[in-house]
Amino acid sequence: MINIDEVIKTNEIRHIINKQNSVSSLTNIMVNNSFHKRMMDVIDQNGETDFSSFNDLEMIYFYVHQQKDLNEKNNRAENTKKEYIRDLLIFYKHLLEHGDILELQIGEISEYRLLKKLNHRNIRKYQEWIKQAPLGKSGKPYSVATLNRKTIILKGFFTFLFENKYIKVPLHQKMLSSNVRINDRPNKEMSSTEVIQLLDYFRDHPILYGLISVLVTTGIRIQELCTARVCDLAYLDGEYWLTVMGKGGKEREVLIHPNVLEAIKRFRERRRLDLKLDPSNTSPLFTTAKGKAYNFKYLSNYIAQKINEADLDFIKIRKTRITCHTFRHAYALISADQGADLLNIKESLGHSDIKTTMIYLQRKFARKNNAAHTWKGSDLLKKIGYSN
Repeated sequence: MINIDEVIKTNEIRHIINKQNSVSSLTNIMVNNSFHKRMMDVIDQNGETDFSSFNDLEMIYFYVHQQKDLNEKNNRAENTKKEYIRDLLIFYKHLLEHGDILELQIGEISEYRLLKKLNHRNIRKYQEWIKQAPLGKSGKPYSVATLNRKTIILKGFFTFLFENKYIKVPLHQKMLSSNVRINDRPNKEMSSTEVIQLLDYFRDHPILYGLISVLVTTGIRIQELCTARVCDLAYLDGEYWLTVMGKGGKEREVLIHPNVLEAIKRFRERRRLDLKLDPSNTSPLFTTAKGKAYNFKYLSNYIAQKINEADLDFIKIRKTRITCHTFRHAYALISADQGADLLNIKESLGHSDIKTTMIYLQRKFARKNNAAHTWKGSDLLKKIGYSN
């Protein structure tokens, strides 16, 4: 039987989880799925599903790595697993560090069996605490969107624990939701005029110019850009298409316009690389100065930092920072302005649910459908104002 605490070589999870950077270290260890099959053998050894010999860390591990489809592409991707493990470990850390606030008697609970003792009152206390705790950026509380994500992950985990009889209390049933309304979401709109200003500003910077050109004209995620390979670029039916790997292992093709292809060539020339279509070339399409694939978090932070430092008036007066994700919103808005319908935008962005695409365009549609437009040309508006 595999025991995760043996893997992390500790008998005191409280001490490890309290160490600096320990959540990241544990996440990197637990994202390895090599123990999953051995755990399945233990679970099924008596002919029925039995988690009685498992502990809290093992349940987190098994929940994240559980497989629901024979096709590996339909199971959780590694980045998703990392996000789930990290959020669940942070939750566990909160339980250990703030047991007094949550009315948990930590000293009376054996290590690795904390989850079995949780009740509805503890979870209510936790939700009351986390919505106002200074855990977000710049020491502020988590945003509504972050709380929503964490709540969804916890609800799914508690449902799994209850259905598999690891816990006796259905903790998920009384958890409050954290629904995100339009006013809770940061405004990530960016107009074509602003994009043009940005591209003009970085025109003499082949690296940033190339990256921004691709992101805004394709709507791809920064992760998709970082994993793109030379062999993923092809010339089909008189056009250049780039195949990217989206969430859930779903592939899609994005159109590379001729002038964007030139921007990619300039990027690669700066890296002392040429650009030849080669279905056997699995090297990264976009590389670091050392010829390696980018780490998407590093590249995302680098692009955002350079853009938000740009000496442009529209950036100085923005209420929200521009990030790589902003370009996905810009792609959706500009596509809509160009006449693309909602379904086409959804497919191009790789959204699984059209509701997500509608969120991108919700503010635009709200302005377009505002009743005030019917006032244009009215006698009342003609009477308002000063006449010469």
